[in-house]
Amino acid sequence: QPHGMTAQLTTTDLTRITRTGITPLTTHEALHLFDTALHTTRPVVVPARLDTGALRALGSQDRVPPLFRGLVRGLPSAPAKPADGQTGALPWVRELAEASEADRPRLTLQLVRATVAEVLGHPPNQLVPTDRGLLDLGLDSLTAVELRNRLGAQTGLRLPTTLLFDHPTAAALAAHLQAELGASMPGGVANALARLDELEALFAQAPPDEGARDRITARLTSVLSRLAPGQKGSATATTGIQVEEASDDELFDLIDGHVAPE
Repeated sequence: QPHGMTAQLTTTDLTRITRTGITPLTTHEALHLFDTALHTTRPVVVPARLDTGALRALGSQDRVPPLFRGLVRGLPSAPAKPADGQTGALPWVRELAEASEADRPRLTLQLVRATVAEVLGHPPNQLVPTDRGLLDLGLDSLTAVELRNRLGAQTGLRLPTTLLFDHPTAAALAAHLQAELGASMPGGVANALARLDELEALFAQAPPDEGARDRITARLTSVLSRLAPGQKGSATATTGIQVEEASDDELFDLIDGHVAPE
């Protein structure tokens, strides 16, 4: 009803409530249910009209409010939530990982806009602006939490409660998700660090002999020079001088930075 306790509910609020399977009651219907509840012998009753079709449309058991899950049996369960840092089992994350690096920002923005539209109850063909504040578009504290939870379920990320305040537009929010997920994508820094961990463990288990160590050192030095071309490595790598065999003049030149690389 447009007055009384529910007078402040907006269209977005009503859409969100209806999406959870609860449909509006008239004042007469609500009072009748309340009177009926007073005369029942049941310890707990809920005076509400439920739309099981709306509950089933949520698609999976985890999206149905726990109180109502017994009313819509047969819905698929959500995939098990991955451990921290292991998001690859989630369908959308797999899709992102399989996409080219250049296409990932577009897919992430697409996810954010589609999820915002769904939370706001917009039709699928209504695009969410990328540069307008999401709170200005109609999101409030409750729908902001719903948006955060949905994005967290899709991405496997632990998103903060201040997500929308820290990243107030769809573009900013997508950029944040992309940055958080980027390290775990193919070519991301997490994969590179994992490979280095494997290499370090291999050396710890079976240290290479002197000849192999020299070849490995040369290879790693070459990789490092390409990764950080402006930075100096060891004295041998950058100057070609064996410090133990260097003359006094060569050492002073090395300290002064005058030795040219080979």
